[in-house]
Formats: sequence, structure tokens, C-alpha cells
Amino acid sequence: MIDQRGVEPRVLVVDNGSDAEPDLPEHPAVSLVRNGENRGVAAARNQGIALGTAPVVLILDSDAELAPGCLTALHDALDADATIALAAPVYEDQPPEASAGRAPSVARKLARGLGLTSRYRGVRRTPDARRWSVAFAIGACQLVRRDAWHHVGGLDETFFYGPEDLDFCLRLGRAGFSIVQVADARCHHPARRRHRSLFAPGGARHARALARHYVRGWTR
Repeated sequence: MIDQRGVEPRVLVVDNGSDAEPDLPEHPAVSLVRNGENRGVAAARNQGIALGTAPVVLILDSDAELAPGCLTALHDALDADATIALAAPVYEDQPPEASAGRAPSVARKLARGLGLTSRYRGVRRTPDARRWSVAFAIGACQLVRRDAWHHVGGLDETFFYGPEDLDFCLRLGRAGFSIVQVADARCHHPARRRHRSLFAPGGARHARALARHYVRGWTR
């Protein structure tokens, strides 16, 4: 993260109630905030974003690692079009549809939860496209404009464990912003969702959150 070409990022690590303090590099650009308890994904991410001032902010999972040039490629996508609020990478050794695409239906979410597919519904793009519009991208790695984050009120903290990333992207879209996936932005992140089951530990909580998300969408 701190060795990305062409950028000088400040790294803020939010430790969300872990038992042991994270082992971080000693670097003036790296700082740590520790929560005494797990506040949930959305709340911890909002907390970290609120502590910064940069016009763009990168949301990055603890098990995600940027490939060289990834952050620059994401930033270039935002620079190219002021209506783009969020840019996401393509993850190494995964098709683009494994992490972004059209908003997933209930059937698609069930199919993924049951292990029947590892992909979301893709979007049309030309073979040589370097970036393309999507309705949403998973929250493991997202470069977001701070003013867009403020505009939609950040991530919804009533979602403790998913689908805060899907909800955030859809609210950006309804507010008139665009979301893109960038071919030249590469990131390493384990494709755990291919093996995640609705019956695994935490699966029931995630399923309840998804149900609330879809019910809220139908009644909006």
C-alpha cells in the first residue's frame, strides 16, 4: 500500500476489536486506531474514512494486497470522469464477474450462497475495454470520492455483516454517480466467497442482512 507508484497515501488501520494488536510496519504514513469491540464492517469503515481529509479514500480489506500500480490505475479512473464516484479493481486469478457486475438478484445471491456459482451477472464490455461501468463492486477494495461518500451518508451502519458494500454502491447509483471496474488495477484477495456457505458460521447473520436489504428495496 505505502509503496504504490505515483501516490503518497496515508494508511489508517482500524482494528475492529481483535484480541492482539496488528503487526504494522513502522512508517510515518501508517497509523492505527483500535476499537475495544467489533463495531461491524460498515461502522469501522465509516470511522476510518471520517478520520481522514483526502478527497479520495481507499477501502481495503485486511487480507487484500494491491499489485504495483493498482492505486494509480484506480485514481486515474476517477480523474477521467467527475461523475465516477467509485473505482474497483479486477482481482488476480479471478474473472471480473467474481467481484463486480450487475446488482445481484435474490436468486443469484442464493446460488452463490449454495455454492452453485462464483460469479455475479456481468456487464457488456468490449474485449479491449480498460474500464467499464458496473452497478456494484465488492468492498474488499474500493477507491471512493469523499464528497460522494458524504453525499449518500456513508455506509449503512445498521448492516453489521454484509451487504453494506452492495447497499452503498446502489445508493451511489441512485444519487447519479457512476461506478467502474478497472482492468489495469489488480489486487490480490482470496476468493473465499466461492467456498462460503449460508450454513457456515456467520452465514445465518449474513443471510438475515441480505433478506433485510432486499425487503427494504422492495418497499422503498
